[in-house]
Amino acid sequence: MRTSRLGLIGLAIMAILAWTSVAQADLDAVAQAMGAAKVDSLQITGGGFMYTLGQAYQPGKAWPKLNLSRFTRSDDYAGAAHAFDYYISRAEPQGGGAIPPTGEVRRTGGVSGDQAWNLVYPQGSAAQAGVAPYQHDLWISPHGIVKAAMAAKAPMSGSTFEIVREGRFRARATVGAGNLVEKVESWVDNPVLGDMTVVTMYSDYKDYGGVKFPGRVTQAMGGFPVLELTVADVKVNAGAVTVPSPIAPATVTVTVDKAADGVWFIHGGSHHSVAIEMADHVILFEAPLGDGRTNAVLDAVRKTIPGKPIRFTVMSHHHFDHSGGLRAAAAADTVLVVPEASRPFFEQAYAAPRTLAPDTLAKSGKQAKFATYRDKHVMSDATRTLELHVLKGNVHAEEFIVGYLPKEKILIVADAFSPRAPITQTPPNINPSTKNLWENIDRLKLDIQTVLPIHGRMVKVDELKLEAGVHTH
Repeated sequence: MRTSRLGLIGLAIMAILAWTSVAQADLDAVAQAMGAAKVDSLQITGGGFMYTLGQAYQPGKAWPKLNLSRFTRSDDYAGAAHAFDYYISRAEPQGGGAIPPTGEVRRTGGVSGDQAWNLVYPQGSAAQAGVAPYQHDLWISPHGIVKAAMAAKAPMSGSTFEIVREGRFRARATVGAGNLVEKVESWVDNPVLGDMTVVTMYSDYKDYGGVKFPGRVTQAMGGFPVLELTVADVKVNAGAVTVPSPIAPATVTVTVDKAADGVWFIHGGSHHSVAIEMADHVILFEAPLGDGRTNAVLDAVRKTIPGKPIRFTVMSHHHFDHSGGLRAAAAADTVLVVPEASRPFFEQAYAAPRTLAPDTLAKSGKQAKFATYRDKHVMSDATRTLELHVLKGNVHAEEFIVGYLPKEKILIVADAFSPRAPITQTPPNINPSTKNLWENIDRLKLDIQTVLPIHGRMVKVDELKLEAGVHTH
């Protein structure tokens, strides 16, 4: 009996020692197991599913699912560069992300040092992008985080080690069986979520000439999946990342045009806003993207309408590219006017830490103030009236708002109608979001002459009718 007990104790001790040998493995052992010293660059191909961050149909719910095909990713560790090229299509009808109802969209981009870009198709022109997210993607890869930690002489604590890029991101890797990186938890700044949590899992490792790489990669951002990748092939040392030339600079251009007396169309970038002058204050419709764009818009409004405070900021919908500047508006002491169902999401998001890149609101120490409504909200005084209406049944977003100025006969709308090029005929495939927009206009009996889109040109209502297929009936 005693021998049996000693045997069990011995087995337990051996198990603990075996676990400890993995948990206490130093970075040299991890690098050796993964073949990191043999890798200057990697090219990964595969497919699976992506999910569009920040574009959920309902606030606080999962990101929309996309089919991911013809996926290629190049990680150039020697050149501190990363590039991607893939095709995506809708896997579910609801939600945003500039994905058409049918067909594939090509997305490419990358980073080299402190220069990042997105390549716009079909034009093929490269535009500057945010550096931190793409650098994050490069250095949380299995070999990237090992190489970064080795270069920084990062210590291991049990089975984990960490890397930090001040002002950009931080990451913690967990080493599993065989001294292979199995999980990376990281944090990167997001205009809505603050220090956004990213969890990336690596599994099903395969050997490519002495270099180990996972056959399965899954990733979640902000608590929901963003990637399910099955790796088809890996090429070791396939070459350096090529930086496109030229890359258009990321400048903040703000142009203010008068749409009607007291109504100003604020454009000059990818996302627009509208300023509405009331008797003793101003209403701003849309605070997009983030601090940079929205603070520039706020400055332009103050110069255009001096002497009247910007008292309210109206959000068209909760998608991150349209709500990312709300915190800058809150820091300017404006009340955020949002649908009732959206408020809990933003209150929770705004309570999150913002240590990586503190924004205007975080630095101010102020708290965001909200005003909420359900289906309709009217903001009116002796000067003019702004009506806010929730679109019923639109596939783009559940809490999707249009603004309507009855005296001026102006509609303000995001995403459901984006007239970038002149519209001279009804398209062969009508966007269901645009069709639904017109159905709501008809239901609400709105008398419209001019449309101020959050994307695209200020146009007459006839272009919206053509795009919605109204003249085909």
